[in-house]
Amino acid sequence: MTAIDLASPAAALSGAQKCAILLLVLEEVQAAEMLSGMSPAEVQQVGEAMLTVAEIDPLAIDHVLDEFLARTAQVAALDSQGRQLRHRLGMALGTPRAETMIEKIGPPAQGRRFAVLDWVDGPALAKLIADEHPQAIAVVLAHLPEARAAQTLDALPETLQPEVAARLATLTPVNIHDLAALEADIEAKLRGIGTRRDHTQLAGTDFTAAVIKKARGRGALLETLMTLNADLAAELEAQQFIFADLIGLSQKDMQLVLREVDPTQLAIAMKGADATLKDFIFGAMSKRAASQLQDELAERGPMKRSEVEAAQRDLCRTVRRLGDSGALTLPTSTEAML
Repeated sequence: MTAIDLASPAAALSGAQKCAILLLVLEEVQAAEMLSGMSPAEVQQVGEAMLTVAEIDPLAIDHVLDEFLARTAQVAALDSQGRQLRHRLGMALGTPRAETMIEKIGPPAQGRRFAVLDWVDGPALAKLIADEHPQAIAVVLAHLPEARAAQTLDALPETLQPEVAARLATLTPVNIHDLAALEADIEAKLRGIGTRRDHTQLAGTDFTAAVIKKARGRGALLETLMTLNADLAAELEAQQFIFADLIGLSQKDMQLVLREVDPTQLAIAMKGADATLKDFIFGAMSKRAASQLQDELAERGPMKRSEVEAAQRDLCRTVRRLGDSGALTLPTSTEAML
């Protein structure tokens, strides 16, 4: 077998593209089995790569296959994830005895706990486990990557978050059988609702709002939609301009907004603003007005998130009204400027 020529059509292919080529030339059952062993991120990378290799030089395919054979010629990787071992032990010994034996053998025979949750996003997972005992929720979070654990914790009911965080911080080793029972319970719930792996989501309100935001007939479209589905129209309209979009206004337009909004509501809304946005808003004010607003912000204690978000929505409605009337130019406007 000859080595791959670096000048070949396959030389510039990424690892994901090479994997995509292999999957495309395999039988469907074999390809599905390979995909089932990948993480969600890997599946996404390879799936995107498949689109880039749909039309490719046949020589590149040959070189990728040659490279694959060369790399695996000296490898005999049988059941590196322990799946066959777990299956065969279960058949031979029965579930309880097999679990005990697998525990003694250790990784990779045990497999990674709660791996199925890789296919569930934070908000969906929070909804799934919110009715569990706080200790159980803490155990689930402890098995997630830090970013997804944080996302899930943030999506839990606010009254539940402190207790879950406290239990997470003081979590002690969990009995293997209790852990297995909790995992089975979570998986049973998932079977009832499915996961991202089982469903394909097309469009949705976020996507639709983004499309409408870039449409020239945005105002007329939302007005017509209001007669068809008022709740949906209100949800889409609310996403046309959000509080963070204020940073995209010109200083002149920001000054117009400040003249139209209630100073008290502005102070509440700014409780949820980052430093950059606060500086932008202060910069559109006189020094005296900015100083007064800064003092009011400093005097206000912690506020409920719902109150802050409500004030932000009111301010955004004012901005959208001014934009629709032509009094100011929204940063999302697609109309050409002269």
